Amino acid sequence: MIHKIILDNGLRIIFEEVKYVSSVTAGIWVGAGSMYETQENNGISHLIEHMMFKGTQKRTAANIAEEIDSMGGQINAFTTKECTCYYTKATSDFFEKSLEILSDMMFNSVFDEEELRKEKKVILEEIFMYDDSPEDYVHELLTKIAFQGNSIAYPILGDSASIELIDRHKIIEYINDYYTADNIVLSIVGNVDKDVVKGLCEKYFAGFKKTGRKNIFEIKPTFNDIKQGVHKNIEQFHFCIGMKGFERNNENYHTSNILNNIIGGSMSSRLFQNVREKKGLVYSIYSFNSSYKLAGLFGIYSALQEDSLQEVMDIIMHEISQLKQGDISKEEFERSKAQLKGNYILSLENTSNRMTVLGRRELFYNEAVNPEDIVEKIENVSYTNVVDLSKELFSTNIFNIAYTGNLEKNKKISDVFK
Repeated sequence: MIHKIILDNGLRIIFEEVKYVSSVTAGIWVGAGSMYETQENNGISHLIEHMMFKGTQKRTAANIAEEIDSMGGQINAFTTKECTCYYTKATSDFFEKSLEILSDMMFNSVFDEEELRKEKKVILEEIFMYDDSPEDYVHELLTKIAFQGNSIAYPILGDSASIELIDRHKIIEYINDYYTADNIVLSIVGNVDKDVVKGLCEKYFAGFKKTGRKNIFEIKPTFNDIKQGVHKNIEQFHFCIGMKGFERNNENYHTSNILNNIIGGSMSSRLFQNVREKKGLVYSIYSFNSSYKLAGLFGIYSALQEDSLQEVMDIIMHEISQLKQGDISKEEFERSKAQLKGNYILSLENTSNRMTVLGRRELFYNEAVNPEDIVEKIENVSYTNVVDLSKELFSTNIFNIAYTGNLEKNKKISDVFK
């Protein structure tokens, strides 16, 4: 059973007791990500995530790691375009201790100037690492051109110029604006009693002030039609094709995930079988379905030798043409639906995944959703739903394309994407 607890300061706690496990996963979900940043402070959400682990008034960075390790637990965090999440996983005996450590990080991090200087260097190295990974690079470039003009296009890591401009004062200001009770959800799943959860959350998280956020204007992005290539002196050619997808709460969300599996989201998919297995033209090809609160991006990625590009593009466009006509077999539909449902059910055996489902849903939509209810939604998708959506999704000729490779060696490469 899912329980929702609201503290006096307005902090929302979403909790599920799972008695058959020996652990508890707790996540602090903050509505702060790159889409709420500006060009000047782009990357600050991610930088703060790093700095939370760099020491508090009573713990050094090493102390945080040592205490978690001594419990046999885990602590980590991640930043997305829409949120930041800090989470721990520990045995039930160490649940309170794990919450106390998270609380200490939230309220007592010192954001030491010297540590900030070092961590900015670490993040610059992370940016360089992603720039050197052509697969990551073209995905980021695709998002940038598809949503150009909207903050959802900003990279999560920021760039070297914006990172350099962020100082301790801006970090404190940003935390005061966004790390507030009305913009945070605490998601807890595991073998612990509800009354214990309520009491410990009141003990450790009542310190979040009720509000302080700046007014957030969420503007639904327009979808562009841009093709952009960037030269990199690498052996393979990498590209992403992006079409307008569906936001996470759209009625077509689960249908589009089933369609994604049919096209290129699995080893039995059309693109994997026809391009890689039957013809051996690529090592990597897949489709993806990226959904956000306000927008969606449905895409195809591949890496290959340039002399195979035209043939691979011809196969991709042929498959798109078939899908535009609703040419999907019932066997494909049933297999894809069963795979999606099965993968989701298996993921729910992990308390961390259940914590994520509960926390994200509560943060974005202010509603408690039983993770098992998602299975029913997948099950309710019909064959006709998928066929109709396929016709709709591919009816447009608007394709954003991001690509990278040795463009100087072949200056006519862009002609393939016209």
